[in-house]
Amino acid sequence: MQAKKKILLLLFVVSINAFVAQVNAFVFENAKFGLNPPDQLRLSKAKIKFEQNLFLEALPIFDSISENNKNQPYISYLLVICYSYDVDNSYKAITHISLLKNEAYAIDGYNYNLAYAFEKNDSIDAALENYKIALSIEEKKTIKQPLLLRDINFRIHRCEKINENKFKKNNVTIKNLGKPINSGASEYCPLIPSDERFMIFTYRGPQSKGGKQVVKGDKISNTEDVELFYEDIFISKKINDTAWSVPTPIENLNTNLHDAAVSVSFDGTQMFIYKNTGGGNGDLFMSRLIGNKWSNPIYQVGINTRAWEGSACFIPNKNKIIFASEKPDGIGKRDLYEAERLKDNTWGNIKNLGPLINTKYDEDAPFVTADGKTLFFSSNNSNSIGGYDVFRSDLKKGKWQTPYNLGKPINTKDEDKFYTVRGDGKKAYYSSFKRGGKGQQDIYMVEPGMPGKPISLLQVDGLVMIDGKPTQADIEITSILKNRKFKTSMSSNDLNGNFLANLPVDDEYEIVIKVNQFPQQVVELNTVGIDSFMVINVYADFTSPEYDKKISELNLSIDEKNKNLFDKFDKKSFAGKFGDTKVDGLFYKVQIGAYKLYENFNYNNVIGMPKIIRQTDDDYITRFSMGNFETYNEAQALLEKVLVNNLKDAFIYSIYKGEKKFLHQLLEEKIVK
Repeated sequence: MQAKKKILLLLFVVSINAFVAQVNAFVFENAKFGLNPPDQLRLSKAKIKFEQNLFLEALPIFDSISENNKNQPYISYLLVICYSYDVDNSYKAITHISLLKNEAYAIDGYNYNLAYAFEKNDSIDAALENYKIALSIEEKKTIKQPLLLRDINFRIHRCEKINENKFKKNNVTIKNLGKPINSGASEYCPLIPSDERFMIFTYRGPQSKGGKQVVKGDKISNTEDVELFYEDIFISKKINDTAWSVPTPIENLNTNLHDAAVSVSFDGTQMFIYKNTGGGNGDLFMSRLIGNKWSNPIYQVGINTRAWEGSACFIPNKNKIIFASEKPDGIGKRDLYEAERLKDNTWGNIKNLGPLINTKYDEDAPFVTADGKTLFFSSNNSNSIGGYDVFRSDLKKGKWQTPYNLGKPINTKDEDKFYTVRGDGKKAYYSSFKRGGKGQQDIYMVEPGMPGKPISLLQVDGLVMIDGKPTQADIEITSILKNRKFKTSMSSNDLNGNFLANLPVDDEYEIVIKVNQFPQQVVELNTVGIDSFMVINVYADFTSPEYDKKISELNLSIDEKNKNLFDKFDKKSFAGKFGDTKVDGLFYKVQIGAYKLYENFNYNNVIGMPKIIRQTDDDYITRFSMGNFETYNEAQALLEKVLVNNLKDAFIYSIYKGEKKFLHQLLEEKIVK
């Protein structure tokens, strides 16, 4: 079987230290010793890739040379460095690690490179020992390298922190999403709306638009041309709780240059995109979901500068975002900033998040949870355990608190970024280089996504219809009780009529739904006392005079009849005989209401209940039901909860092979027996 090929992409060599690549000419000159002409030619090719930090492309070349020259210690030394960057095979560095010990005095960076290899193999004490030797050597030099000294001190501090926290772990489960999301290429930056109905992510590999392209080298810095894939934006739809559809590119967003999705709004209608415009610095653009198509990206004024701006996140229910920038006025090279939307595609009132969040290192990939109370971001600061780690900061009294490292197993000795949490906090997704991955960078699922206290929030899944057909509408949500300043607005999708909102707890809200030429509809919701994540389905039906005329000629006698039959039915006997019986193709549901006009339906009665299934039948009657159970007893347990919540007309019916059946019909037709 052919080995899986991996390429270390330039974009992700963020935390690779430049000093690792500075192997002096002494090493390569001695590496030639004893090589035949073909191997010397291979060495020249590997040297070019090595000096470009393309270690995983250089690795197989060095490996093939080593196979032909078993006793060439300088080739082995170069393999140590390359294997240190191979997540799946870093352990192989150890077999070569001390072969040049006697020549260490002549090799610049020898102890540093050994220390790095030990660190990547979780041999932290050995790493510390070699970092300290490297520090002593550098401090004794007449001409010192301040950046190298700072880096060695940084890594010593990091290793000490790793030892301090080696027994601290989160009680979470991490799972590689596998196919079809992950492939042999690189998938990263997973983005989901609150309801997780789709996932957008950034892809880099053979399916990238334009294929592998040549990036021209620079004669001034003596760098060669490099071939690589550029970033594209892909989307996958959620099929069920464990399955995703085959990802497809969002064609109109992708070009032959870098196009990366970096943030999706909580209702899934807005997306920040990173684009490399060719000037060397990246910028942020915005795309909006119109119907089922994402609009062409628009440049965002105010947040983009001549520096790099490459990631951002929405702050829920506020006209604000947090974004990452390498502006020269930052605390470190890459900082997190807050910005306020002044008008469409224009931002202002930009503020650095300050020294509690930002460090002299890099902060990137921000994400704020649906309740607005928790900020996740990635940093390669001195408290990380390797490369970028995921950190968490909680909002208290309007201020972000001191962040802390999420620790193992979420964070690893390699890159861990783009942590994004589902609305209920029960799941999170992020991207990481982990041993045993499907390709290069992969997307992983974390359960629970928010360890500890769950998110308290009411998610409103809305649907707006005109005469039974989906429509676009303007929605305004305003708080009534203690937080009167809360106000947000949105539109329903013109193709499916859906809208989504997240409402903080301990308040009362007024949802005003407006459609041209119709009187507005108002729904009131009460979140007082809610202490967990709950979902409520809200429906708004607008009807024309012609449609009203059809409805007025109908009655609800069929539902009243079946409700009466259910009340008279011997439910105890049925439950005793068939309560736990399962029949292929048979499912039980609880009908909670049937309406001609239902504007006065009290949604507060069903907060915290299962999802409402709404269906308008051929008789123009709109029926609401809950659940889809295999046994009658499961449906009966839900019915008892529903009746307590003052939905007195509720009753149980069934669906058998797609056809509606009432309980007496199950007996008469001997479906249960």
